[in-house]
Amino acid sequence: MGKDEGIPVRVALRCRPLVQKEINEGCKTCLAFVPREPQVIVGNEKSFTYDFVFDPLAEQEEVYNTAVSPLIQGLFKGYNATVLAYGQTGSGKTFSMGGAYTHDQENEPTVGVIPRVVKALFQEIEQRADWEFLLKVSYLEIYNEEILDLLYASRDKACPISIREDPKEGIKICGLTERDVKTALDTISCLEQGNSSRTVASTAMNSQSSRSHAIFTISIEQKKRADKNNSFRSKLHLVDLAGSERQKKTKAEGDRLKEGISINRGLLCLGNVISALGDDSKKGGFVPYRDSKLTRLLQDSLGGNSHTLMIACVSPADSNMEETVNTLRYADRARKIKNKPIVNTDPQALELQKLKQQVQDLQVLLLQAHGGTLPVLTNMQPSENLQSLMMKTKTLEEENLKLSRELSESSEQTAQFLERIILDESSGIAASIEALVDEVTNSPLSEEKLDNGEKRSSDGFTATHALRQAQLSKELIELNKALVLKEALAKKMAQNDNQLEPMQGEYLINIKSLEAEVGALQKEKEELILALHSAKKDTNQAKLSERRRKRLHELEGQMSDLKKKLLEQSKLLKLRECTEKTVTKLNDEIKVSIIQDIKKF
Repeated sequence: MGKDEGIPVRVALRCRPLVQKEINEGCKTCLAFVPREPQVIVGNEKSFTYDFVFDPLAEQEEVYNTAVSPLIQGLFKGYNATVLAYGQTGSGKTFSMGGAYTHDQENEPTVGVIPRVVKALFQEIEQRADWEFLLKVSYLEIYNEEILDLLYASRDKACPISIREDPKEGIKICGLTERDVKTALDTISCLEQGNSSRTVASTAMNSQSSRSHAIFTISIEQKKRADKNNSFRSKLHLVDLAGSERQKKTKAEGDRLKEGISINRGLLCLGNVISALGDDSKKGGFVPYRDSKLTRLLQDSLGGNSHTLMIACVSPADSNMEETVNTLRYADRARKIKNKPIVNTDPQALELQKLKQQVQDLQVLLLQAHGGTLPVLTNMQPSENLQSLMMKTKTLEEENLKLSRELSESSEQTAQFLERIILDESSGIAASIEALVDEVTNSPLSEEKLDNGEKRSSDGFTATHALRQAQLSKELIELNKALVLKEALAKKMAQNDNQLEPMQGEYLINIKSLEAEVGALQKEKEELILALHSAKKDTNQAKLSERRRKRLHELEGQMSDLKKKLLEQSKLLKLRECTEKTVTKLNDEIKVSIIQDIKKF
């Protein structure tokens, strides 16, 4: 999927079982579910396909684990998320969301989405010990097109609540209570308090019918303990909409009728927004978010910055088929909406993180170019990781130098010792050969006491032995010649290495010059960053900030050029390293050859 296409709203269809009232009235099921497929068939004709389909036997845990749980991980990456329950009154929205939850139900399988989300959030937070978290919750309802704060102690004295749209942060609700929560129990307490304040009433369709749209919001701020500039913000909206209803079925009168009209008007506006966003022919056209407070509050969730899941709740009874079909069509249009979720980070913190990373990259380059020693630069403090790296590099460098000296001394002593052994052994072998030949030649036994056969055998043995010794002597001479050549090559490489020393001095001078330039640029860069942070939003300061941003871009370009120069200068060190490796290799070959000679003789 292309980057500009966005991510579609996901839809989970949930069908509740027939209730006792419907069974008593003789209602039959009008829905059929395709096994192992997210598809449902209405009657014998129309079929609908969604991302998830849960039949009447599906448990709360299955709904949560399959459809809702994947959204939780996105919150910790900085993405917003929304879970939205929609459907006819009495279809099981509040049950699915857990809008009537109390702490006494903690271990019951009927626990809905909201309590399960709260539990999963704090379990994940416990696993992230290297992050700091700040969580806040708010709870509101839209009753008769009025926003009410469900967490305010005295609703009669509540501050007026208004909706504002921030270009960077999206929709904001001014005057709404936000409570800090540190544990799952704190969060559940806020949920319980809000549920007890929510407006419910009895109708002919539902004895505990929600008469308002409710939105429970959890705001999360997280910062890396080791790096405060590494931070994310995210919001999770858990929405339990009031159910669509018809007056002839609810038999509502007075306040109940007024509430039903207000509910249907809000849901109609929501349907218009979904149609505008899901219609490809109207792509990029006007979206009527401002037609109701409900659609304004859900502006980020539908077509905006959020991963969104709609749970469409339906009744399987044939008496509710018309409302069920409307809900299925409603949900089908919602699947065509494309959201554009982004990671929510602090722009200033992100820019500082980028600049800090650039400075650290330059420090590492200078460290490498200096052969592991720390360059002394003004106003440049190495990070903890870099400091640790320098200490380890320095220690290794000292150990390497010590081992090199010991190896050099040991190599010289070994070479001299082996040379003496070879000379002694060669002299001894030559003397033995001569003595053996003389002895065999001058021995009187070979002529007087042995018969002809014995004399021929002795002569053959003597000749063979002498030939073998001569061959070994020849091989020894050839090996000595090879060793002489390798030693000459090693000396030549060492001479080349000495010739590189003047070039290395010039390289060190260049490094110091580059260090001074980088220090000056870094100082100017930090001053510009501080100035940008303190700049105000008036016209003159805005122009000044723009000039400073341009100067920052120029500094980044200059730093890029310095990186290239440092890379070029580092080639000299690589050449020297190659020379040292070659000399070491030749010395090793010489030692191996000498040892092999000793073993052979």
